[in-house]
Amino acid sequence: MANRENISVSFTPRQAKFLAACVASGRYQSMSEVVREGLRLLEDQQARRQAELERARALIQEGADQLDRGEVVDGETFFREWDEELDALEAAQRRKTE
Repeated sequence: MANRENISVSFTPRQAKFLAACVASGRYQSMSEVVREGLRLLEDQQARRQAELERARALIQEGADQLDRGEVVDGETFFREWDEELDALEAAQRRKTE
């Protein structure tokens, strides 16, 4: 078994009831196991958020670099091309369902 560190944690009555219900369900063997699962989920969520943030920053940088190179499209052209792409996607979807 991995090394463990004992830490005292306080819960609201509602949280304690939830922990007890999780253990009573048989899915978890102890309240500590429920808390560890919750922490794993939180770690996963934060890792996903960090990855999304890094992706957003990369896309922003890509856009800034395109602007620096003069690779820009005016708004009217952008929306016209976007509408054309959406129309093509809708047509492809209709063909799939026919």
